[in-house]
Amino acid sequence: MHKLNKIFEDNKKVTVMAGDLDQGEWEFSGNTLWGAFGQVELGGGAVKSVTQHTEESVKKLSTTLGWGLAGGLVLGPAGAVAGLVFGGNRKNVCVMVELKDGRKFLATMDSKIYQQLLALTLMK
Repeated sequence: MHKLNKIFEDNKKVTVMAGDLDQGEWEFSGNTLWGAFGQVELGGGAVKSVTQHTEESVKKLSTTLGWGLAGGLVLGPAGAVAGLVFGGNRKNVCVMVELKDGRKFLATMDSKIYQQLLALTLMK
């Protein structure tokens, strides 16, 4: 994968801090959490509830620089400044996830993943 494409790739990282899943970094892909030693299917109505506990704004340096570079290439110096100011901004949230099988875990994740987990609570 080209380095510039990697800068713009969505963050799929979920950091499990406590609960019934192994602590550490997991990857959310295809309604599944993938960990170092296993996977947890979240689709098909497996998620009972998702409760947000905190939210923080995060500015990721590599993404910010990527947007600055892209803005500079497309729109010149003004685009570079706009890319640096607006690029790389996102929200991280801390959530409690309860599965229908009784397992629970507390994790931090990108707000986009949080929204996808919320949508999974509506599945039967």
